[in-house]
Amino acid sequence: MNSVDQFFNQAGGLTSVPAFIDDEEKGAERPVIVPNAEYFEKFLARCYGGVLNDETVNLNQRGDRFGDPAFRKALSAFMFRFHKVEAPVDNIIIGPGMGALVFRLMQLHTLRHPSGEKKGGSLLTYAEQVRRSISPVVAIPEDVSTTTERLFKNAGFGIKKVVVDDLGVSLDSLLTSGTTILFVTPVEPPEFTLDDPAERRQGILDWAAEADYRYIIENDDTMDISIDSTFKSADKKDKVIYMNSFSNLLCKGLSVAWMVLPDKLLAEYKEAFGEYASQVPYLDQLALTMFLDKGYMDNYLESVQAGGGDF
Repeated sequence: MNSVDQFFNQAGGLTSVPAFIDDEEKGAERPVIVPNAEYFEKFLARCYGGVLNDETVNLNQRGDRFGDPAFRKALSAFMFRFHKVEAPVDNIIIGPGMGALVFRLMQLHTLRHPSGEKKGGSLLTYAEQVRRSISPVVAIPEDVSTTTERLFKNAGFGIKKVVVDDLGVSLDSLLTSGTTILFVTPVEPPEFTLDDPAERRQGILDWAAEADYRYIIENDDTMDISIDSTFKSADKKDKVIYMNSFSNLLCKGLSVAWMVLPDKLLAEYKEAFGEYASQVPYLDQLALTMFLDKGYMDNYLESVQAGGGDF
């Protein structure tokens, strides 16, 4: 039995594998904050090996330009298990990294050229008069990294910092920001709070729904499977662009990301980038599909949340 097969039973499923390893040289258990990546790497290697040894797989192709259908289907199922995010397979776009996906996203006409059209039409005439004066501006939480801020600036968007408190982005700060897009990450509210996290989240979603040109970009950067407060999971008006990546969930060296686009933006994206080949290798997509379908991702994230135990 080789070093990879020892972690799998005869049916191809996971055996009980410890999430920590002992430091044999020091003769004592090494303190580890998160489960050791050595194990998920072995499972991932098994998936790559399975694809390479499958004679029915033709790797001499690039795959679907928006992502392999089986991969997107596996991601759709995973997102619902992970954070109760419902994502139609056709609305999922695969990319080589978050930065690349965001930069492409920022080229879409709806986001670059806000119309100023208000819901209900009562201010339509006035809106048409001022539509040229509305500039695309991204609201960014004040605690977001400068790298993210630079990404939007490089795409030609204005930036406005908004206040953050224990429940995330301040609704009052957002309402007075004059912005067209909100960049946000999920927030786990404190155990004791006088405010209703769901009410805050709904207020922000209502802000986005009030104008056709407003959207929320949600970068799901947490590995916590207990989070059930994503904006996308509560989105009823198709105003949230959900984003995630394997570099966040597994390791920095795995540059595969995805986003879930609202229908209107999906049509624009396909028109703008429909002729470009996928930038994510077909091999990576097939291996990650297997990694998701076999439940290895779920098991790893559960072990992270547990802070140890079996993977």
